[in-house]
Amino acid sequence: MKKKAIGFTIAGALLVGGYATTSLAADNDRSSSNSVSERWDMKGKGFGQEHFGGFFKGNSEELIKKAKELGITTSGKDAETLMKEIRDAKIKKEAKELGIKTSGKEIDTLVEEVKLAKLKEKAKELGISTTNKDAEVLRDEIHMAKLKKEAKKLGIATDGKDEQTLRQEIKQTTLNKKAKELGISTDGKDQETLVQEVLTAAIKKEAKSLGIAVDGKDIREVAQEVTRAKVKADAKKRSITIDGKTIPEIASEIKKKKIENLAKELGISTKNQSTRELIEAIEKKDPNKLEALEDEGFFPLMGKGYGGFGPGGHPTKHHKKGQRFEGEAPPSNNEMQPQMNEQAEFENEM
Repeated sequence: MKKKAIGFTIAGALLVGGYATTSLAADNDRSSSNSVSERWDMKGKGFGQEHFGGFFKGNSEELIKKAKELGITTSGKDAETLMKEIRDAKIKKEAKELGIKTSGKEIDTLVEEVKLAKLKEKAKELGISTTNKDAEVLRDEIHMAKLKKEAKKLGIATDGKDEQTLRQEIKQTTLNKKAKELGISTDGKDQETLVQEVLTAAIKKEAKSLGIAVDGKDIREVAQEVTRAKVKADAKKRSITIDGKTIPEIASEIKKKKIENLAKELGISTKNQSTRELIEAIEKKDPNKLEALEDEGFFPLMGKGYGGFGPGGHPTKHHKKGQRFEGEAPPSNNEMQPQMNEQAEFENEM
């Protein structure tokens, strides 16, 4: 089979690989060490974004329902006005829950105070002092603490190592482990070559288990078939209808149902709770179970800082001027638009 570059993010083939529990963007250096809830929440474009994506698709009933749940009057208000009021109400609600005074404060100020309060909570959980530290410093220290924790899990010594060194060692150790599981030799191979071989082998293994033929097919085509088959099977198991829905939409419904079921299992009320709120509540109560749910991926290494496949075995990193692959012309509007729309819809669900 001829090897071709796979740009997982833009090509759309694996937008829902593992239900895209984390961003598939290549080399997101901090994704693997963020909290589980942060990784689940990365697909949102901004604070409160999770509630708004679907409303642009004409779901006015859900918008009105959400507004009424928050005690917001809806009469005479258009969608844009209601979305802003819902966002503001949710931020104020969250601020109060964190013990932050809201009276007389601009909403942007509250957003920053909420973010800082959450960082302080996370820092304390990790034994990090918060005295006289701003959000940026706390974020860096939390990130480093999580990197060290992940390194220790993998048996990697952390003393005297900086962030970059730890990150690279974590990547290499994880990659070697996956290669061994798939029966791939690591001798004499650089990280880029090994990433390509591991991802290819993982996709083919999944395809074989599903009875999907791979001979003569581009690996991206195989990945798409595997993804569709896995999502549809999971939807059937959970009695989710697929009629007229895109694969990302179906996968999003499955994710929501998994989160709701886990919340109920842990005794967390799901009434009037958004997916993001449930994720945060689950992480506080049992982060290990949330992490286990996150790891129910189709393919290894997703969201771990590895890209797709590049020419000559090099993982893709950044796309230049709309190019998915090095040396390839930018895709046409007709080719790109459906994939971009699917990604936007899928991300906004969370």
